[in-house]
Amino acid sequence: MSDMPDAPPLDIPPASYATAAQQRAYITAMQRIRDARQPADPIRVYISVPPQIARRPAWGERIARIQSRLPHAQLLQFPDLFTPEDYAEKWPDVAPTLDGLVIVGATTNGATSTTYKIGQVARLEIIDIVRRGRPVLIHARRYGLVPVVDCQVRRIGDTLLRTKITVPSGWDPADYEPTLKAARQALGRAPEADAQSQGANQ
Repeated sequence: MSDMPDAPPLDIPPASYATAAQQRAYITAMQRIRDARQPADPIRVYISVPPQIARRPAWGERIARIQSRLPHAQLLQFPDLFTPEDYAEKWPDVAPTLDGLVIVGATTNGATSTTYKIGQVARLEIIDIVRRGRPVLIHARRYGLVPVVDCQVRRIGDTLLRTKITVPSGWDPADYEPTLKAARQALGRAPEADAQSQGANQ
C-alpha cells in the first residue's frame, strides 16, 4: 500500500447553480412556449440595459451579437417603447406583450468578473417576466447569453433593493447547455415555420 496522501479533489467550476430538477422544469416550460407559438406570431424580446452602457460606442456591436443568437426575435430597447416620463405607466401594458427579457449589466470587479450588478428597475422587470413564465437571460461579456435560472441571484440593499447575478464560471458558451438551447428555441420560430423553411431548402 502506498503511504502517499490522496490527491485533493479537483475544483471544477460549476456549469450551473440550478438543480437538475430546476433545469428540467425550465426546459419543459420553454418547450411549451415554443410548441404554442404560431408561425405568424412576432417574437418580442426586451433588452434591459443601463443608459451608460447603451451610450457606449461598442453597444451596437453587442446588440448585433445578441441578435445573432436570437435571429428571429425583434429586439426592443427602452427608446423603442418608453420615455423616462411614461415608463412606469406603460410597463404594465408592455410586459404581457414580451416573449422574453435580456439583461445587460455592469460587472462588480472589472471585465473578468462573472458577477453583474442589476439596478432596481431591471430587478423588477426580471421578477415580472419570470412570473409570466417567459425566458430571462443575461448577456455576459465572456459567455454570451446565459439563462438566469442557471445563475446565482442575490438581493442586495435595504431600502433600495438591487440584485447581483453571478454567471457560473464553468458555463459553456456554445449551445451544449440544455437550458440555453431550450430558451433559444422558445425565442425562435414556430415548429411549423421551421419545417416549412427546411422543406423549401431541400
